[in-house]
Amino acid sequence: MNPRDAKRAKQQLTERYGGDIGKGTQERIQTSLESLEPHLREAAELHKGVTQFDALVAPMTPADRNRLIAPVQSQMAEDDRKKLKTIMEEHNLSDRELHNVYQRITWDAAADAKATQADIVGNKMKPELQERITKACAIAVEAAECEGALGKILDVGCGHGAIVRSLVDAGLSEPDMYVGIDLSSEMVKNAIERYGSARNGRTGKGRVFVADDFLTHDFGGDGIFDSVIICSTLHDLPDMEASIERSSSLLRANGGKVVIVHAQGAQHVLVSVHVAIISPGSGNLHVLTGISSILPNSLQGQHKANPVMVKRGLPTAKEWVEMLDNHSEWGLTLEYEPADPRSDKDENEGYLAVLSKV
Repeated sequence: MNPRDAKRAKQQLTERYGGDIGKGTQERIQTSLESLEPHLREAAELHKGVTQFDALVAPMTPADRNRLIAPVQSQMAEDDRKKLKTIMEEHNLSDRELHNVYQRITWDAAADAKATQADIVGNKMKPELQERITKACAIAVEAAECEGALGKILDVGCGHGAIVRSLVDAGLSEPDMYVGIDLSSEMVKNAIERYGSARNGRTGKGRVFVADDFLTHDFGGDGIFDSVIICSTLHDLPDMEASIERSSSLLRANGGKVVIVHAQGAQHVLVSVHVAIISPGSGNLHVLTGISSILPNSLQGQHKANPVMVKRGLPTAKEWVEMLDNHSEWGLTLEYEPADPRSDKDENEGYLAVLSKV
């Protein structure tokens, strides 16, 4: 996009978000939450509060919890937990569904901004980050283009088609080799507008974009993809192990690949230590920094910024080995080990894990 068109696109985008993209996104989120059915809105709000409280106190010792969390606040959290359980039982709601409520609403609200901002920069990241995406895409494409391959790639959490161009640049030869799925219908709408028109000249078919839950969507059978690429998405999914199991079931045997990449690194999913304390009786959050002395060494520098959206960090190499050993029925092996958070490799290469189907 040339500078003149980029300036116009920025201006139009800002106008669509009411003059401020950040504020406009939050307003869209709030409007969507308020439009939910009353029981679902209440459950979502309770789920958010309970999840944030649990993430807050999880790294604390009992002594630190007693010192930093007022008894009335702990009681309020327990009351909310009981109320949430009652609503979930009455309406047959699961934790996964409540997690997906926030994911869907948030990404729907941000979709136009994310897609337009990507257009402005030519759908490329900073060179060092784009190189990492290209590497991951090349692995996924190789599995789909090799002898005996089915010729199909699944892009989980495809968003507005963020890596479609990278997959093409990596050698994905035909549009109909690609299937993308995302929970956000607005993201998928943007993806279709940008990448849905290309066709395979021989078959007349094009890329498929699906707005649905990856864990429950019917793709038409098992063993139908050569590779499943999960780019900057695994940490957003409601159940990480279930997502890997699902990926495995969708892969062909004898060399199918699950490619997990986060170009900014595992540490990017985590944040510097900060703890929000709710003042007794006020309901106001106060952020305290520099309290790493009360947290275990393993958690220093790794407190999540948004536990409602992000349940956990990306698995370390050790965690991958343990997970795959515990689930030998998946038939997956760790072909490429990711860097650990805060390591030089994580900073210099980002996060890349490759699992191979035997």
